[in-house]
Amino acid sequence: MNSVNLIGRLVRDPELKYSQSGMAILKFTVAVDRKLSKDKREEAEANNQPTADFISCTAFGKTAEVIANYHSKGSQIGVEGRIQTGSYEKDDGTKVYTTDVLVNSITFVGSNNNNNN
Repeated sequence: MNSVNLIGRLVRDPELKYSQSGMAILKFTVAVDRKLSKDKREEAEANNQPTADFISCTAFGKTAEVIANYHSKGSQIGVEGRIQTGSYEKDDGTKVYTTDVLVNSITFVGSNNNNNN
């Protein structure tokens, strides 16, 4: 089974694009807190280590449009989807491996930071 559920905040404002066939495509990143204890969090911060994971997500169609219209940087969002891995070759010949969450649905979790509900 390949199923992912995340709750986090958008790292930046989403940018909606459309394919040549008119399909809405939205790539965005969700910061998901690692839920560290206070001591572990302070230790990680003191050592310049991350306290959150930054998860790349891709949404299509109406889901992409809803996210773009109702969410902005800092908005809390619930995401349900599946993991997809891939790879591509950079211009210099280096192979880059990718891991993304393909979004099936979202949940409005918190209030929007800029009150544009």
